[in-house]
Amino acid sequence: MQQQWRKLTYLTANSNFFIALKAFLASITLLIPGYFLELSAFSVTAVLGIVAAVISEGDDSIKQRIINSLLALLCFAVSSLLVSLLFPYPLFFLIGSCLFSFAIIILGSLGKRYVTISFATLMIAVYTMLGLSHDAESAAVLTSEFAFNPYSLLLIAGAAWYFIISTVLLKVTLYNPIREQLADIYFSLGLYQQEKAKFFSQKKHDHKTIRHTLSTLNINIVNAMSACRTNIDYHMDRSLSHELQHLIHLYQEAQELHEKMTSSHFHYDSLKRNLNNNLIISGFEQVLKQLASACKERANATLYKQAYDHDNGLTWSLAILKQELLTLENSVEWPLFGPLKLLFRNLRKADELLINSEPTSQHEFLVMAPRELLSIKQRLTNALHLSSPVFRHAIRLTIGIALGIGIIFASELHGYWVVLTTLFVLQPSYSATRLKLKQRISGTLMGIIIGAILLYLFPTERSQLLLLAISAFLFFYYLRKNYSRAVTYITLLVLLAFNVLYQQGYIVTIPRIIDTLTGCSIAYILAKLVLPNWQYKQFPKYLVEAFTANQAYFHEIINQYVSGKNNELPYRVSRRKAYVADSHLTASWKDMQVEPNDKRHKLNHVYDISRRNHAMLSELSALGVHRNKIIDVRLQQDLRLVEQMITRALAQTKNTILSPINDDNIYISELETLLKRYKNDDNKHTLLLIQKLKQIAKITEELQIMANEMNHVSDTPARSNVQES
Repeated sequence: MQQQWRKLTYLTANSNFFIALKAFLASITLLIPGYFLELSAFSVTAVLGIVAAVISEGDDSIKQRIINSLLALLCFAVSSLLVSLLFPYPLFFLIGSCLFSFAIIILGSLGKRYVTISFATLMIAVYTMLGLSHDAESAAVLTSEFAFNPYSLLLIAGAAWYFIISTVLLKVTLYNPIREQLADIYFSLGLYQQEKAKFFSQKKHDHKTIRHTLSTLNINIVNAMSACRTNIDYHMDRSLSHELQHLIHLYQEAQELHEKMTSSHFHYDSLKRNLNNNLIISGFEQVLKQLASACKERANATLYKQAYDHDNGLTWSLAILKQELLTLENSVEWPLFGPLKLLFRNLRKADELLINSEPTSQHEFLVMAPRELLSIKQRLTNALHLSSPVFRHAIRLTIGIALGIGIIFASELHGYWVVLTTLFVLQPSYSATRLKLKQRISGTLMGIIIGAILLYLFPTERSQLLLLAISAFLFFYYLRKNYSRAVTYITLLVLLAFNVLYQQGYIVTIPRIIDTLTGCSIAYILAKLVLPNWQYKQFPKYLVEAFTANQAYFHEIINQYVSGKNNELPYRVSRRKAYVADSHLTASWKDMQVEPNDKRHKLNHVYDISRRNHAMLSELSALGVHRNKIIDVRLQQDLRLVEQMITRALAQTKNTILSPINDDNIYISELETLLKRYKNDDNKHTLLLIQKLKQIAKITEELQIMANEMNHVSDTPARSNVQES
């Protein structure tokens, strides 16, 4: 019984469930009256408008939801009107469709919410084409009348009805998306910590593979944080509710945990060789695993709106580990024991963060960084040039729509699913397009098989209308979590809709497969041949951004060693940008792996550099975790010199990437000379700080060498061998 109640609680806390529920309610409240009034054709058409409306919807405040809904309805109306007016004139229709498609995709450059609106607007255009192509009488009327056809009005009415229901229910689920994204952050942090525990495992693990897995898991953390931050921004106003303040507190706590968990305190692969104490090593492994479990429990508590019950076993394990470390202190040299002590302190602070994660009346969240908003003119200007990914995607998609319409007119077939398939499958990158293509084909085939069976088993209109509403629910439930399944249910919805509207459920099955394969082929060819964004061309840009972000992060860390620790905006912003830049770097390498073999230029070098950059970020995080004001004035001055040297070295590396130059790597050698003066320092914490700076300097030098090698090796693409390394 308790397990069933937990499942019900999960559904009520799941944004995918509520989106699907809203779509189901909007659909069923149209289909039931339509059936009893013998107007099922009208209600089914309106349901297609609901599909577009749900896709256009974002995560907003109530005020912003109303504004965006009105904007979406305006775009839908313009789209339907243009299609209706131009449909009887093939040449003008083709030209108008291309111009409108290009313009509406460029509109998406204004922001995330506009991307969904522009995509849904194109869906409405295709749905209008579908309706007109099956209604010759309406098409004939349009040659003499400048008005909306009934099909367009029904699509817009269905979308408007969904927006009304969604806005009314928004109060109930206002912060659910933020909660879900926060839960994703904590779940991802738990997975990251679980993987990191393998460094201390008694089993043999390839540490290079672990580091690569950690950098990949870090992408999930950063993406979840970016999505959560965007949604929090949508709800920020003068008066913040208590619940939103609670969520902001959890978000900022997650940022602190992220820095602590990604920090690296020593070379783990040398730990077992130098520390002959399996009890200590196993103790750290146990604590890391318990910390991972605690993060997962924090995620569940956030998702289900429950009070977080911290695992006292983690605190107890830390107390035991502390005692073991005290017995070890006098028998192990400080260069090895010091990092172990810092790692323990870091884990204890993470434990304290989780213990205090339930905010009290005394808790105040830190000031959030203002959003970096460009003017509409600036955003459009940035999008309207050939190097812009949005501009390139707009050109590709416009060509794809033109090819689809051209095929339809040339063959005199009702193949508008070619256009719709191209619209769904073609993505801004080749790797994303390839993934969507596989999911679209498998989902369509499964949907047609299931649909044919259901049409045979449930031949009545009433049963098919119910199945149509259920299909809409399942489509939106899986849309964000399993696209292949979502395609299965939208295919089923379409088959049922065509059977109700035109009694063509069975007839459209084979054309639907042909159209899907044709649309997928067009999308694949365009992604590969028309202005492709190959990652070997994008990687240098991401690398420069990562080095620039590392420089800024390092600068803020050194500032706090000189002036004192604080968590103000400059530090938090620089830290966030460094993590985002690192995730872009790793994602670029992942995308390069699935690109054509002849486009995988210097793949192994890309892998090595992205892995070392994540190592650099881990070292910087460790330096940041233990930041505290240094009293020694001479050390303060030397820290500034170290910062300048490493900054200059990273700047030199960026120059090497952008324009290959021959320059001696003198900065790191100067740094080594500078730090030698602290070799016999009596202050143990100073020695640890110097040890960490040396590790950062070493990675900086390695990055210099790798960047130089990238510019001197042959540019011949090669298969990756990193999986075996």
